[in-house]
Amino acid sequence: MVASSSTFAKPLKAALVGVPALGIVLAVIAAVVGGFNVAAGWRLLLILACFAAVALAERFPVKIGPQQKINLGALPCLVAVLLLPTGLGPATAALSVLAGNRFIRRSWAESAFNAGNVLVAGALAALVGAIGPTADVARDARATLAAFVYIAVNLGLGVLPPSLHMHRPYLALLRSAALATWPATVTLAACAVTMSVLLIEAPLAALLPLVVLPMIYRMNRAIEAQAKANEQLQSVLASQRRFLTDVSHQVATPLATIMTNLSILSRANRGRPAEEAVVDSVAEAERMKRMLARLRSLAHADEDVPLRRELVDLAELTADVVRAYTAQAASSGVDLVAEVGAPARINADKDLLREAVANLVDNAVRFSPRGAQVRLSVERGSGGPVIAVADHGPGIEEERLPRLFERFQRSDSGSGLGLAIARRVVERHGGTIRVKTARGAGSTFTIELPG
Repeated sequence: MVASSSTFAKPLKAALVGVPALGIVLAVIAAVVGGFNVAAGWRLLLILACFAAVALAERFPVKIGPQQKINLGALPCLVAVLLLPTGLGPATAALSVLAGNRFIRRSWAESAFNAGNVLVAGALAALVGAIGPTADVARDARATLAAFVYIAVNLGLGVLPPSLHMHRPYLALLRSAALATWPATVTLAACAVTMSVLLIEAPLAALLPLVVLPMIYRMNRAIEAQAKANEQLQSVLASQRRFLTDVSHQVATPLATIMTNLSILSRANRGRPAEEAVVDSVAEAERMKRMLARLRSLAHADEDVPLRRELVDLAELTADVVRAYTAQAASSGVDLVAEVGAPARINADKDLLREAVANLVDNAVRFSPRGAQVRLSVERGSGGPVIAVADHGPGIEEERLPRLFERFQRSDSGSGLGLAIARRVVERHGGTIRVKTARGAGSTFTIELPG
């Protein structure tokens, strides 16, 4: 049974209301336990500093990866929780977050939830321990524990709305978020404790951790430049794929007309001097037709769309390829055989995988001398199925091997695309392709597929 959207809307609304309410209750408890004393002297400046720092952090989030950002607002919030009285610190942090969220025009509901999240985390951290007016190792240790309680609770509550909204398991989403952010959040917690201790014991040195801000700024600019370059590159590659597809489709129709007319001319000029020129033209048109078909295949293999995976019987796939190339092999005087040493099935895109194997067989048949044998075999390797195409052709020159699978690396005939298509298809399936060759002794291309 599929749950309706209203089934998840009620828990989501409850979370958006319940977390701020829980925060207020915990903040009151923390204030009662810790006292309502007012911060003395310079610590009152932390209130203004917290509001300003959170607003800046909300306005300028820090990038720690091309697709990943972190909000440094947790740093001033945690410093306020650790240094201000328990009746004041959590409230200061929560109100700073509320103001910062509204500053960047987040909705009232989202702003209130985020503030409530910080209030819950701050109140629990204040109950664990705060840094007192004098140096105390035990109290500093409790403050360190309080910092880690803060970031753990903050993360745990932060993934609750996304889990309810996206209908994803809470624990799975929490684990994913923790793995992605724990280095940054642990670093922020450590910096907050360090700055808090230094503000008590060595105030002039407390701002030293902030010297990393220029470096963070430069890192953000570099990440933004890299992301922009990646977007431009992806746009160019997408345009290239569209161009290949469009050209191959647009040329197919006039090419078919040319081939039809050449066939008519070939029959009309049989036995005449022009017959050889017409035959050569037909051969070139056929080669162009194959190249266009492979361009379409290459564009399809390059697409980022998910593979259309299905359970593929490799014995059936290889038998299908052999049937398709039997006539070509017979006309070339080549014996094409299939051998299945072990039955194998794999979840794969059948059409793409067949295209890869067919390209290897096509090359093997074309380059094998008359009377030779081309063997297409399926075995079970240590890591998964293995498909091998072995021929008894002239072999491949050693100097060509490093660039053999690159596009348009042509030999004496062919388009130079078949091996590039095969490699791309195999790589998209998580496999590898390699060749073993010797001059005058033929070549064996091996496709190794996972599981």
